[in-house]
Amino acid sequence: MRHRFRHDLSFSPATVWGLVYKFYCICYRSLDRVFDIIYWPVISLLLWGFTSTFVAETSSLPGVMEFFLGGAVLWSLFWRAQTDIGTFILEDFWSRNVYNLFASPVTPLELFCAIGLVGLIRCIISFVFLGVLTWALYAYNILHLGGLPIVVFTSVLLLFGWVIGILISALIFRYGLRIQVLAWSVGFIIQPFSCVFYPLDSMPGWVQTIAVVFPTTHVFEGLRHAIATGELATGSLLTALGLAFVLLVLALGYFQYALHQAKKRGLLTRFEMA
Repeated sequence: MRHRFRHDLSFSPATVWGLVYKFYCICYRSLDRVFDIIYWPVISLLLWGFTSTFVAETSSLPGVMEFFLGGAVLWSLFWRAQTDIGTFILEDFWSRNVYNLFASPVTPLELFCAIGLVGLIRCIISFVFLGVLTWALYAYNILHLGGLPIVVFTSVLLLFGWVIGILISALIFRYGLRIQVLAWSVGFIIQPFSCVFYPLDSMPGWVQTIAVVFPTTHVFEGLRHAIATGELATGSLLTALGLAFVLLVLALGYFQYALHQAKKRGLLTRFEMA
């Protein structure tokens, strides 16, 4: 057991780069994988861009467009990171390769590091594209927030997106492909509690109790604070970062448990024949 635990936590850069190449091939050979880097983020940006334009014209509240457009761009990064983990794991289910993958020496840590690297590249592409589009359509430059706030905001969002993706992957191994829809829908469930487009204190008390558990809430509260004051809300963002790391450890632990149960019950071979 002790030897096996060490094996599960082992890490090989060569293995990670091999998996990165695999996911790279999946991406560039699949039109939908290239298309979804910009399609859904652009749809969201247009929706909230038009909304913010209307609200700004009918309201005297300063910074309305910055709140909406900044929220739309940053939320797209979270959604991109979360769905990439789930869908890349599902690729092995759909191609009947999941048994071969976990019969190899690949560990979950190496697998998620590889998906995270590929997902990071895809997120950067989306961010650059949306940044150019917000400037061209709405004359809004998200970089005016400053390099440090953007790095902190995006780091927490990406980290929490990977947490949700890992958790969804664990649930798929535990309960099968009948819940694969969670890979795309969980982000929409979390969004109302994340205060993306409205402040935390505008929500009912019981909703606030739920919302403060999510790192995303503290990120978007920090975004509004940065836009309104030009300062970084260090306390909120440290809280978000701490929550994200704790949830990451718990998600990895649960994935390890779910994978162990799938192997113990012979589910990997059933997934292969499903």
